[in-house]
Amino acid sequence: MKSKKGQTDIGIGTIMIVFIAVLVGIIFVQAIAQEVGSSINTVTVANDSLGTASNSTTVYLTSYRYISSVVITNESNGAVVPSTNYTVTNNVIDPTTGGLSVSVLPQSPASLGLSGWEWEISGTAQPVTYIAESGGRTMASLIVIMFALAIAVVALTPTLKSKILESMGR
Repeated sequence: MKSKKGQTDIGIGTIMIVFIAVLVGIIFVQAIAQEVGSSINTVTVANDSLGTASNSTTVYLTSYRYISSVVITNESNGAVVPSTNYTVTNNVIDPTTGGLSVSVLPQSPASLGLSGWEWEISGTAQPVTYIAESGGRTMASLIVIMFALAIAVVALTPTLKSKILESMGR
């Protein structure tokens, strides 16, 4: 469609602005979606090392804030350590880093003959960045969806306003 001056209504400038806006938007939505994904999903911990088990020495898992379905094994022979021989405390402050963590306190490993051996922990954990409230996790997911819809609006608005589809015969 041409105007009185012989120029097209939708210019190259408009197309370039829309292209750049959509490209930058897609880059941002990808980065946001990855961060939201790590904040709303739990992770599986498999054989994460706790170090050498010794009585009354607390080990802090600084990558997690909460862990459930805990299974601790002895690295040397894979034997499961009875749950009476350790205490797991979730959402504690690590005194060395000041960050949220999970603490594991071995109790009486010598009585089992496990003192001085490496222990490994497995379970389902919430990363430190995990959003604990379900409403917060839902809002984080909605932010990604709304951002993607905003990109679609930016891409479609100039096209619909300029009636470029009508000039193409559609």
